[in-house]
Formats: sequence, structure tokens, C-alpha cells
Amino acid sequence: MFRRPCSYAPSVPRPPTWHRFFADGQYEVLITPAAPTAAIPAGSRSLTVGGVERSFFDQTGWANLTSHVGLPSLVMPIAHGADGLPIGVQLVGPAYSDRTLLVMAEHLALLLGGGH
Repeated sequence: MFRRPCSYAPSVPRPPTWHRFFADGQYEVLITPAAPTAAIPAGSRSLTVGGVERSFFDQTGWANLTSHVGLPSLVMPIAHGADGLPIGVQLVGPAYSDRTLLVMAEHLALLLGGGH
């Protein structure tokens, strides 16, 4: 548990809320965007969104929501943008559900035609 006070935007669940989301067993996996845009070219330190140059760190928002509270997650490609760069989703699960996430990613890959 967190002992020091933290400030969060009202729409962002607090760390204990993430754990409660999975606690009743209704959901095993949460699927979110991996990033707000398709991947950026390797080595890029910025991207342009709506004519405004943004730091590539702006791409990490979704991953930062869960990775610091002890919930396992993984990112997998599901499509490609017009420029050929991957578009991904993030799979998030309750604590210690790493294997469940791997199995779900494998099933998604097969459904999307990416499995062998």
C-alpha cells in the first residue's frame, strides 16, 4: 500500500482502485491502448500531433497508469498505421496474472492472424 499522499487527476484510478477493479473476479484482463498514437520511428525523440511537436515520453501515459502499482501488463501489436509502424494494445491483469496475459496475447495474435 502507498503511505505517502499522492495527487492524481480525478479520472485516473488511484493505485488501490486498480487492484479492486480485478478483486471481484469479474474481469481477468483489461485491454487499453498501448499509446495515444501508432509507434514512432526508432531513434525519434519527438512526434508531431495536430501540428504540435510533442516529447516521445507523451507516449507512455497508458503504461504508466498500471506499471507502478504492481499490476502485470504487456504490449502487443494489433495493426499497422498508414506509415507501416505498429499500433498496439496493452493487456493488464491482476497481481500475479503474468501467465494469463501471455495466454490472452497468444489467443489475440491467432485471432488477428499473427500467430503461427
